Amino acid sequence: MARKNIKWILGTLAAGTTGLLLLDAIILEKYFFKVKVFDIGNKRSSKKLKLVLLTDLHIRQILLPQYHRLAVKVNKLQPDLILITGDMLDSTGKVEAMDEFLGLLHRHIKKVAIPGNNDYKADRSLQHVKAAYEKHQVDLLVNESKAYTIQNTRIMVTGLDDFIEGKSHFKAAVKDIGREEHHLLLIHSPLQQEAVKEKMAEINKERSVSEQLNIRYIFAGHTHGGQIRLPGYVPVLPGMSGDYVNGWYNASAPYLYVSKGFGTSTIPLRFDARSEIILFNYHV
Repeated sequence: MARKNIKWILGTLAAGTTGLLLLDAIILEKYFFKVKVFDIGNKRSSKKLKLVLLTDLHIRQILLPQYHRLAVKVNKLQPDLILITGDMLDSTGKVEAMDEFLGLLHRHIKKVAIPGNNDYKADRSLQHVKAAYEKHQVDLLVNESKAYTIQNTRIMVTGLDDFIEGKSHFKAAVKDIGREEHHLLLIHSPLQQEAVKEKMAEINKERSVSEQLNIRYIFAGHTHGGQIRLPGYVPVLPGMSGDYVNGWYNASAPYLYVSKGFGTSTIPLRFDARSEIILFNYHV
């Protein structure tokens, strides 16, 4: 009798644990996202800009409830600038659902985006994606740079084309850009930063100190933090991720942050890689 009770208890615990893990993978880590907050820039300054990083939403054919929750949270954060580092759409995504999501964000918030590999798969020419962004006053930067003035502070943002499906041209993107006190770079695949850093070193060798590029931060996504991983082990990463998974990289500027992103790719599950959005308090 005692053995039967023990077996029953162990079986119940195993079933319960399996159920909790499935609940976490199917619902909790996708729907109940984290908002991570980092203080960056000159932390001695009390003046700060609020930057929100969104990446890898992977919107499919209809806008699911978690995207409404995301829009509500972003609006409550009242960011000065939203940075979108690609894959707004899944490869099977519909621009109409993306358009619906963008319409939920407050129009007065400045927004800038770059394409990701799945944005290209959803619409090879990017024309419909670009049109949806333009409709909602989102600047889509494809090997371009644009200056934003926020609280009387100039912020230069450079956005590169996707590393997999697009044609990235860093030199073209910064051709007319000199030394900026606040210069941010948006890329989709984190591995792309290695080629960028080489090109930046080449460019700066040919310039006077006062005209050298001064990119302080690089923001990326693409990896989903592994999406499904085990403690201390990431079984699979998307192509062109390199050894980057999530979090901060680089011992000196430009500092790289790789976000786990918000959506899911291939299979609609997350485990030990909870969806996230990032709020950077950028001290200037």
